[in-house]
Amino acid sequence: MPKGKSNKGSGRGTPRKGTPGLRNPRRGGGLSDDESLNGDAASILSMNSDRGSYDDVENGNDGLDHDESVMALQSRETLEEKIAEAIDAMTEKSANTRVNSLNTLTTILSQQFVPELVLGRRETLRDNLEKIFKRGQRNEQGMAATLACLASLQIGAFDLDIATEDFGMLKPMLQSLLLDHTVPVAVRVKCCQALSLGAYLAESCLDDVYNLLSILEPLFGVKGKKTSTSEEEDTAVETIDVSTSPSKAVKIPKNSCGNLASAAIASWSLLITLMPPEYLKQRSMKWTQTLLGLLDQVDLEVRLSAGEALALVVEVCDLYIDEDEGEYSLPEDEEDYGSSNGHDSQINGTNGHTNGNSHTNYGFERTSVLALITKLRQLSVESHKYRTKRDRRQQRHSFRDFLHAVENGDGPGQAIKFGGGEVLDIDCWVKKRQYDAICQVLGSGINRHLNDNVLVRQLMELGAPRPQLNDGGYGAKQAKNERQYLNAVNFKQRCVSR
Repeated sequence: MPKGKSNKGSGRGTPRKGTPGLRNPRRGGGLSDDESLNGDAASILSMNSDRGSYDDVENGNDGLDHDESVMALQSRETLEEKIAEAIDAMTEKSANTRVNSLNTLTTILSQQFVPELVLGRRETLRDNLEKIFKRGQRNEQGMAATLACLASLQIGAFDLDIATEDFGMLKPMLQSLLLDHTVPVAVRVKCCQALSLGAYLAESCLDDVYNLLSILEPLFGVKGKKTSTSEEEDTAVETIDVSTSPSKAVKIPKNSCGNLASAAIASWSLLITLMPPEYLKQRSMKWTQTLLGLLDQVDLEVRLSAGEALALVVEVCDLYIDEDEGEYSLPEDEEDYGSSNGHDSQINGTNGHTNGNSHTNYGFERTSVLALITKLRQLSVESHKYRTKRDRRQQRHSFRDFLHAVENGDGPGQAIKFGGGEVLDIDCWVKKRQYDAICQVLGSGINRHLNDNVLVRQLMELGAPRPQLNDGGYGAKQAKNERQYLNAVNFKQRCVSR
């Protein structure tokens, strides 16, 4: 017999999903009466809330200025909380937490100018940096060195004496890390940059600068070849307390790679700009011979750093070419330095007397000048195939500028635009070295600090910061949420006007 039909409701297959009582709107079904009432109420409430904002726009009081001030206050409070939390997290047990906190602080301090927020917690920040330098992991120590520079740039804009005090407490640990051959090269490079920039910003005394120069010069060479053998510098180092002179307590590394040598040359170049003219002129010949020997190094970065240092030495020592005689000459008042009784004359034991040859004591000899120009010209046109094409192109471009600096006294000739149409003219090699040192630490945040940071503007001779105009014009860098808010308000105003 045939099977009977099954009853409705007991069919096979998967039951229909969905809440009972609701019908699929795609099939023409509607909502229940209660739900439609709730939906109408929600629509009425939404229209009333929007109507209030429309009325404000029509009356010309859209609350834009007030909302912007509220948003700025909220963003500043959020930024302060982030800085406080990151500083406290620098000493957590988790290595990832410590690294993340260092990354957060580095990003904030490089992209924002908030000296008052850093100044309020500077002691905690300094203590945490000391702990990382003593017991932290190697990658954390490198990040902490960069963070110490950023803190100096922030605090120094508010009070330079406080920044000098903080740097003086961190300097011995940075020196120990720099001269420790077991520390990775990348960490030592960052410590080298932190030492030079910190000493430059703090305007350290000459004895401290002598000490740093004597620490950096042995790092120029390769395989332990000490390039600095001047007795006066060793004497200057011995006069400083051993606790602040790690060069006497820490073994100088026997091997120095190209990155460390390049960083040492660049840091040394920045520090010699702080020295008095007498010190520079008495050592110009020795420095030139040392840097001339570094132009034959295999590493391109070492050659470029040495070439730029030569251009800077020629500039700060006030040496120039006498086109009529075809040789290097010194200024007319050069003989006055022979009778000086300054610090260097006392160190050398000359008591202010010279041997009658001003060019031998204070300037280039003709043979050394010709050798220097010949070497720079050779590197400016070098086309050896054993060097990569990129290295050859970069070397030729850079050494042409160095050659023109030595021959004609030309500067870099760079112009950097930032902010609301301001221009930074880098017309000398001293200013270029200063800008490069600051830019290495700030990175992409250099424009923000050139625009707002009083200390950076003072170093770059830019004067007082210009007043900020919140007109959304050229150079006004607004946050993403602020731009979205302004776009929404403008869109709403256009809709009302239509």
